[in-house]
Amino acid sequence: MASQQIYRYKFRQDFLDVLVEFSRVHQYDAVKEFKEAFETFCENNTELIQTETTYLNDTGYSGDVIKKMYISSRYYFKNKDYKPQETKQRRKYISQDKDFIYSIDEHVANSIRNKYKPAKAYGEFMDKHKCLIETEKNRLKEFLDSDHKITGKIKKTYKNRYFIQQKHYNDA
Repeated sequence: MASQQIYRYKFRQDFLDVLVEFSRVHQYDAVKEFKEAFETFCENNTELIQTETTYLNDTGYSGDVIKKMYISSRYYFKNKDYKPQETKQRRKYISQDKDFIYSIDEHVANSIRNKYKPAKAYGEFMDKHKCLIETEKNRLKEFLDSDHKITGKIKKTYKNRYFIQQKHYNDA
């Protein structure tokens, strides 16, 4: 069994808690004061730092651990917002009609071959498929409450389909 390459060496949680607390206490210090406080922190926590250094070196980290600690505390942890984030309610996914998607895919394929920009291709699609778009808009009225949202949904679907096909076209 081959060992996996580690790209980001993370501190262990017990050490991380101490380093984050230090960063929060010195959050508003000027650069010079922060650096002095960090040196004092290192002197007061030599055993903890040595344990963490050994751990990181054993996992394959070859950089300067003290520098890694300083950069993490100075540039990441001190600026982090520690207020709990409220979770947003996801809206219900509204699928589009399969025939409508098929029509979009056909039009997008032709537009990519003709090297149309997405905006031009979308405008042309809206002009050529008015009946189909009207049918889809009427179907979407069951789920969305405004014409603006319905038009936005159709436009977003078209541009997403364009992006997906363009990516595959460029890879080929």
